[in-house]
Amino acid sequence: MVATAGAGGDLQPLVAAALGLRDRGHEIVFVGDASTRRTVETLGVEARTLPSEYDLGPRLGASIRAAMQATGGDMAAAGPMIEDGLAAWAREVAPRVTESVDEVRPDAAITSLFGVEVLAEADPPCPWAVVNSTFYVGPNPPRPHEQDFGPRAIPLLARYASMVGLADRVLHATDRTFDYGFSGLPEGHHYAGPLGIWEPPSDHPVYLDEPGDPWVLVTISSQMQDDIPLAQAALAALAQHDVRVVLTLGSDHSPDELTDVPSGARVEQTIPHSAVLQRGGLLVSHAGHGSVMKALWFGCPMVLIPWGRDQPGVAARAQALDVAEVVPRESATAETIGDAVARAMTDDRLRRNAAAHSSRLRETDPPVVAATLLEDLVS
Repeated sequence: MVATAGAGGDLQPLVAAALGLRDRGHEIVFVGDASTRRTVETLGVEARTLPSEYDLGPRLGASIRAAMQATGGDMAAAGPMIEDGLAAWAREVAPRVTESVDEVRPDAAITSLFGVEVLAEADPPCPWAVVNSTFYVGPNPPRPHEQDFGPRAIPLLARYASMVGLADRVLHATDRTFDYGFSGLPEGHHYAGPLGIWEPPSDHPVYLDEPGDPWVLVTISSQMQDDIPLAQAALAALAQHDVRVVLTLGSDHSPDELTDVPSGARVEQTIPHSAVLQRGGLLVSHAGHGSVMKALWFGCPMVLIPWGRDQPGVAARAQALDVAEVVPRESATAETIGDAVARAMTDDRLRRNAAAHSSRLRETDPPVVAATLLEDLVS
């Protein structure tokens, strides 16, 4: 398993697939950054750590900041510069990954979408697969990239879409029904189901069990994204409702960045989203694919404010299933988010639809599906 980083939504599907393979008797070795090692070592999985200068999070953040500064904040113009920065990162990381492949001599190599160019450069002497953490990324998608991705992300995601065909197998860690029922998968591509709902084992906060108003989970990206304004607006919007709120910031943000936190809200760096969603009445989110699929898994309706990357496409798919209210980023304020929250909390149709999709998804076993598909690489 070649994991590019422990932050963001790329690692969880890889871990879920890895554990599915281990349960079937396969030996797993991870290669990734220090945060990847910390996650998988708690599961008893061997991990090899890349030198810190190759950590994806800081490199991606630096590329974004440099591109935005050079273009005066023009997201569309910044996109090609970020693409170039990530291509340079892949060329630098590939020799390190090659060293690990030569030492481990795996029967197959598996990476996330962000690692597709790394493995293409490394050219491993074994079959290799990509586990894509979001909706279908590849040739001839069901919607144009301009509709599904934020302008800053389009060049990079289009590059990866053109490269995934180099792999021997591609697993999309989503649900075909969620992905507009897309039936045009190329040969070697498969839907594995929502692998990204996996979370590291941990205890949930005891305050979640206290009686009171319904819980609402607010999420922003766990990988650097300029979405603190979303969190601030969501907190202000929810303060007008009889709910209790948990906001998760991720490791790249600090509670000090928030200027006003209502008394009924809890701010956490990370806690298991599932613990809140199982008890919650609503998800208010940046429309990250992992968060949205968890809400669907637990039958929780949503208010989505897609901020960037693949989030416009995730939000559009949730809206098409009639399980979410969507507020465009450019019109997201405490007032517009509050109006969407009011509609979502009183619309029984959203909750019924979310419950129906939860029942359907819970009849599946994504790690087993992924493991079965990946075993073909070594049979």
